[in-house]
Amino acid sequence: MSGLIFLVIFGMFLCGCIWLAKHLGNLVPNPSLRSAVRIVILFLLLASPLVDEVIGKYQFEALCRANGIESANVSKAQGKRVRLDVGIKRPLYGMIMPGTVEDWFYRDVDSNEIVIQHKAYFAFGGWLMRYSPLNMGSRHPIFFPGGCPVDYLDRDSIFSKNNITLVN
Repeated sequence: MSGLIFLVIFGMFLCGCIWLAKHLGNLVPNPSLRSAVRIVILFLLLASPLVDEVIGKYQFEALCRANGIESANVSKAQGKRVRLDVGIKRPLYGMIMPGTVEDWFYRDVDSNEIVIQHKAYFAFGGWLMRYSPLNMGSRHPIFFPGGCPVDYLDRDSIFSKNNITLVN
């Protein structure tokens, strides 16, 4: 049933985009350019629900590269046993997609000193995933995992290269 509802909604969206592209294309005075303008407008309208997801993907990837575990200075933690302390989750502002950020602190087990510090980012989906029934209960983005660290493989490889042991 939900598939049928999706097809009806998508059909209405497609018809609306075609109608709008046709009417906006008719505003072009040059008849030889009119059909090309209609096609360009149609493709732009069809892609518009996903634009925030595409831009958000690149914004979050840049944040993760700049402030994630990959950019953290691990020299103070070499050869030590560390435990993870997660800071307070707070909203992330200035992005096209909403999200949250947390400060992650790795403390030396013996001295309780912070030896590694980085940020963890978590993105919510674009407006299509937040406000439509297509999300099926999930607020995650469509085009990327929606967070960093994603699967902790980067952290684990950095820790193993530097002989750092994570203790729970």
